[in-house]
Amino acid sequence: MRVKRYVGENVADTMSRVKRELGSEAVILQTRQYKVGGFLGFFAKHKVEITAAVDDVPVHKRKAVEKVPVAAEVVSEQDTVLLRQEIGDMKKILKTINKQMEDLGEEKTAWPVPLQPWAEMLLERGMNESLVSRIVRQIQQNLNLSEWHDEAKVRTELEEIIGRMCSNTAAIEPGSGKPRVIALVGPTGVGKTTTIGKLAAGFKIIDNRRVALITVDTYRVAAVEQLKTFGELIGVSVEVATTPTSLREALNRHDDKELIFIDTSGRSPQHYLHMSELRAFMDKASPDQTILVMSATTQTMDQLRVLKSFESFTTHLIFTKLDETVSAGSILNLLEQTNLPTAYITNGQNVPEDIEVATPQRLVSYIMEKGNSYV
Repeated sequence: MRVKRYVGENVADTMSRVKRELGSEAVILQTRQYKVGGFLGFFAKHKVEITAAVDDVPVHKRKAVEKVPVAAEVVSEQDTVLLRQEIGDMKKILKTINKQMEDLGEEKTAWPVPLQPWAEMLLERGMNESLVSRIVRQIQQNLNLSEWHDEAKVRTELEEIIGRMCSNTAAIEPGSGKPRVIALVGPTGVGKTTTIGKLAAGFKIIDNRRVALITVDTYRVAAVEQLKTFGELIGVSVEVATTPTSLREALNRHDDKELIFIDTSGRSPQHYLHMSELRAFMDKASPDQTILVMSATTQTMDQLRVLKSFESFTTHLIFTKLDETVSAGSILNLLEQTNLPTAYITNGQNVPEDIEVATPQRLVSYIMEKGNSYV
């Protein structure tokens, strides 16, 4: 019996090669589709792999052997019978194997059938295929084959794996002896100003801390006025700094505070001038923490571009708008590409309620859509 593996771009072309080289009696042992190449799970090429087998003795030659006279010295009657039995047994084995492979279903990847629904669920949550494959492999390694059908055990193992991936978390701590300066940066539309309002209100009203707000977002006049009004409501000083020097002066005026939050305007990662301007403000302020605010609704490739642009002066992450997406698993794609800790997650517009300290358990809950009030 000859066994050969064929790799092609699609099923039809690959099967044609099998039939052409091994003939119509070829038996399919295994089929699978997978991806090769690409970057971070994207732009990969699809490949099809088919493993097939065929008897070493072609049909026309077997018939010729069967017609050899009994007296011929080429092969004895007993040898001919044994050969036919062996071929028959081999055919049965190959048919059984082929049937088992067909029963594995029409799965598009090499994921085991019992774990296929879990893999599909992770993909639906927004994780890229490369990450899902690594997670499924860990489940295979950590659980016995018999446990793959146990939903409770698989879910527990899955949550533990994701929890370890989300273990890098660190919330804001007020300063002692001098103010801790926290700057929020990020692209437009991710909710920086709303988030900074939630943080300021939480520390001022709930924790009774001495807090000040400084905004350098002079592009949105209405937003500045809203922030000033908000500051008056919660009893927090709000200042506007138009230059890096005036920002430094405003920080010096509030050296009696425990926390100073700096709100910045949204910056396009592709706009060199905007990013240079932001960096000038940050260099002058020298914040203790610079938190990159990322929206969970943003596509992974765009999130990665933003991270790359801001990462050189970022110390922490905040993920916003988790209430607006059903694919929060996309944030795991990002966490796999950085060592930056996650500080907070937000899930609505209410101030200060809709913000939570990031913990591995809460991140897992959102990624798995488990226990969320909006689901």
